[in-house]
Amino acid sequence: MLFRSFRNSASAYLNRTPASASNQKTWTISAWVKYSGNNRGQIFGCVDTYIEFLSTNVIEINLRNGATNYLFDTTQVFRDPSAWYHIVLAVDTTQATSTDRMKFYVNGSQVTAFSVNTGYPPQNFNTNVNSTTTHSIGCYNINASDFLDGYLAEMNFVDGQALTPSSFGSTNATTGVWQPKAYTGTYGTNGFYLPFNSSTLNQLYSTSGPGFSTYSAPFQNPYYATYTGTTVGSGNYTFECWFNPKYIDPSNDVGLIGANGTGGFNI
Repeated sequence: MLFRSFRNSASAYLNRTPASASNQKTWTISAWVKYSGNNRGQIFGCVDTYIEFLSTNVIEINLRNGATNYLFDTTQVFRDPSAWYHIVLAVDTTQATSTDRMKFYVNGSQVTAFSVNTGYPPQNFNTNVNSTTTHSIGCYNINASDFLDGYLAEMNFVDGQALTPSSFGSTNATTGVWQPKAYTGTYGTNGFYLPFNSSTLNQLYSTSGPGFSTYSAPFQNPYYATYTGTTVGSGNYTFECWFNPKYIDPSNDVGLIGANGTGGFNI
């Protein structure tokens, strides 16, 4: 799973302003998040409609658009800086039942316990999301504050649908671990998918280094990338990497680094 690093100290964030407004009542944001902890950091938002971590390590959701807060703070805390969390926020204010207008999920399970709950928005309420105002990932866009300190991966934003986690993840039958899967549905007018592949690889690999001159394939399932360029040569060389195995299939070998052709090698 590829990811993008966001550093609070560097004020790192992404932003986008939609060219036209679309469905402000119904939408879904899904992302895998690794949170460094102990700081206020926004994951995604537009003006006062947002989802973010608080310095108390809880997640806060606010659907405010105007003078009234529709605020929810989880009772669950997120203290493990080594853990990846899959979060899904599904909003559909057209629903007749108030509690169906906002649903929040972590690692495939719906969160129903909130230490703060100021009430659900009224039926057919327009949030700020999908307006023509700037939308931000990694910070609070009104005054460029609340910069996220952590990592984001596999971010999907779906315009016009309130989806469940099963659209973006599944439970591994062998390990019982919740894991990402490719979203195969539609995105709507302002929807998007951020795999953080090319931008991440551009940070990690030099485009002019020996043997790694061209990035030629996006990460797929299984996740891999191929590189073409000059040969390593006949002299001494070293390969080095960090890796984090999520699952090893006992029936198959898994290659970390490999080469083909005459004199090829693999690890």
